[in-house]
Amino acid sequence: MASSVFYLAHLPSPPIPLPRVPGPKLAPFTPSAQADIEFLEFLGHENDVDSLVWKVKINGGLFALKVFFFRRWEFLRDNQGADLTTPLANPQLYVDYFDPFNCECRAYGRLKEAKREDLAVKAHGYLLLTPQQEIELERRVTAIDPDPLPDANASELTGHNFWTRHEQHRGLPVRAIVKDFVPGDRLTSAQVRAMWPDLQELHSLGILVGDTHGGNYLGGKLVDFSRSLTMYHPGLHYIFESTQREMMLEELQHLLDYYYYLLNWSSTDGIDIPQDLEAFCSGHLDEYQNLPIKHKFLQWEEDPDAAMKFVEQELFKKEVD
Repeated sequence: MASSVFYLAHLPSPPIPLPRVPGPKLAPFTPSAQADIEFLEFLGHENDVDSLVWKVKINGGLFALKVFFFRRWEFLRDNQGADLTTPLANPQLYVDYFDPFNCECRAYGRLKEAKREDLAVKAHGYLLLTPQQEIELERRVTAIDPDPLPDANASELTGHNFWTRHEQHRGLPVRAIVKDFVPGDRLTSAQVRAMWPDLQELHSLGILVGDTHGGNYLGGKLVDFSRSLTMYHPGLHYIFESTQREMMLEELQHLLDYYYYLLNWSSTDGIDIPQDLEAFCSGHLDEYQNLPIKHKFLQWEEDPDAAMKFVEQELFKKEVD
């Protein structure tokens, strides 16, 4: 009797840019998507739920490595994909579009396409951890020697393990993205001034960041795109207009709050609150021109017709007559 468990698609070998749906993608950091990694220092926060961020050394260079936990496709459907007015055609698509790793791949892929990597802390590519690296990182975080076998080989995967693997993730390696290491130095006034223009440029490239609070900035640059939606994205297109508006308003309000925080609590001189940002957050959002959904995403596609065919014929569930 065939198993009723749904398994997510295995990653291609040799590695290719991800995710595997039309649109922007991030290439592997090395041809094999593997590397010798020296884990130096934990950089994240205790309450981080999507990932771990570590200062690492790879090939003699210092980087920040963002390592992602697994998320069930049902969780992504019921949370990040909850506002869709039309269900996606299959479980894999919820992972391709809403999984935090894939969200980051799509956002950074768009920045690379547009040659605007200056708008965020730079990402260099993705890596796939080896079983030995999984064990080492788990040991470093928990200070407990894990079972000699990584949880990937457990007899039953229920999510109650370090990497939150479920049966649907069996056979999948832990994924990570290599980024520039940015020290947490004092912000300059120039860096603060650039945050609002940078966010507008990100929106104009079809990227809704999803989380622009101050903790997602380093050196005045965004570093976290794990909740981002990058055109073409069903989470921007197939939702109610009122929901789109709420998402945009929340995006701008978080940045405005950060400006006020820096004005009142930081030691950086010369901070001014952007008046147009404040106006957009105070009842004038209809005047904002850089809505991500307006981005002409087909300009980046090698085969625009195939991309549109995918969106129109393969992305969503067909209605039953």
